[in-house]
Amino acid sequence: MVFLKDEEKRILQGEEGHVAQLCMEFIVETANVAGAEKLVDLDGTGDFHTPRTAMVPFYEFPFEELKALAESGATFKIPTFANKSPFGELTPVQGWEHCHMCTYGTNCHDDPEFHKKAMHDDYYALYRKMGMMTTHSCASYLTATYLPTMGQHCSWNESSAVPYCNAVLGARTNIDGSFATCFLGKAAYYDMHVTENRHATILVKTERRIQSDLEWDVFGFAVGEECGVAIPCLTGTAKPNTTQFMKLNSGMNTGGNVRMYHIPGSTPEAHTVEMAFGGKKPRRETMIGEAELKRAYETLNYHTADTVDLVYLGCPHLNIVDLMLLARKLEGKKCKVPLWIMSTPWLYSVAKDLGYVKTFKDAGAYLMTGTCLAAMGGVPEGVKNLAVDSAKQSYYITGCYPNDPLGVCYGSQDDCIDAAVTGRWHGEWK
Repeated sequence: MVFLKDEEKRILQGEEGHVAQLCMEFIVETANVAGAEKLVDLDGTGDFHTPRTAMVPFYEFPFEELKALAESGATFKIPTFANKSPFGELTPVQGWEHCHMCTYGTNCHDDPEFHKKAMHDDYYALYRKMGMMTTHSCASYLTATYLPTMGQHCSWNESSAVPYCNAVLGARTNIDGSFATCFLGKAAYYDMHVTENRHATILVKTERRIQSDLEWDVFGFAVGEECGVAIPCLTGTAKPNTTQFMKLNSGMNTGGNVRMYHIPGSTPEAHTVEMAFGGKKPRRETMIGEAELKRAYETLNYHTADTVDLVYLGCPHLNIVDLMLLARKLEGKKCKVPLWIMSTPWLYSVAKDLGYVKTFKDAGAYLMTGTCLAAMGGVPEGVKNLAVDSAKQSYYITGCYPNDPLGVCYGSQDDCIDAAVTGRWHGEWK
């Protein structure tokens, strides 16, 4: 049974209103299921998907209560950001005028009226009134201009962002971001909130010096498959940059559920291998060698034909440096097939001011924001073969087509640009 402070007991008894009571019931049940002995006061940041007012199906309250709550002046207790959402949830986006795509039967994304409605969605208006920053991004930590510091307790939800919080920043979160945790500023105290649980248990070695974006992505997927939920210490790699950390994190949380890891000399909680393991010996050692990397690469390629109908970049959402480098690569080129580039809405005007949107358009590519193909639930009609540079997108988009398989060509960003220009796939593992 979880121990509650007097303040938490009063909330659970309904003294702070029905919504707060429901949120506390949800957090307490989470704590009991997880075996947590207490709750932790959050002093960092939070994010959550915005599926109306449901934490889970059994913990939901009506829109009228959310409206009354927001109009009463209630706010989220911690800085809170919006994850990406499918268009079925009316995510405000930009750059979709030429996508020619409808989902959920009636939501056509190149319809200006659809996006006008999305920008004034009642739920998001109330969330903003309560203090949510509507970044609408799976990488909101790179567009928020505010990051938690080492040791701060957070409540994040996006799978690829959780290891960024834990491993890269040294802040602390489980995959527990929700309306409840962000509204009350409390979460169950277990797993990654607890210092002793953050040490590595598996030593991962590699025969190949992991250094390119593609290598980090494939390596991450292979590590996830090998480690599952265990915490690895990764050795033998180069030092990753921000984009490569994003690739690694999303790959690990696609192949497995690695919410924490250590790279001695690169991540803040372990300057050495010994520190990563908290002075203990690894429970086991494993090698992610050439054979394992090649197998992971081949697992992520689902195509049987080399023709490409659509190229998609931006999973996780591209940051501003990614957009700059991509614009340089596309300058002077002409795409033979559509090229979609995905980022966060907060960067669209910046990219436009810097000339990147025009460069993309001149090349026949389009910068879009706010969601992704997998979150939208599919690809435009007529697309049979998709090219991507993301292990996560490759894995999840195929799940949208269990009965009529979608061909997916997976490789480097340069491979994808070549496919957009030529209409054919030439990528291979080298």
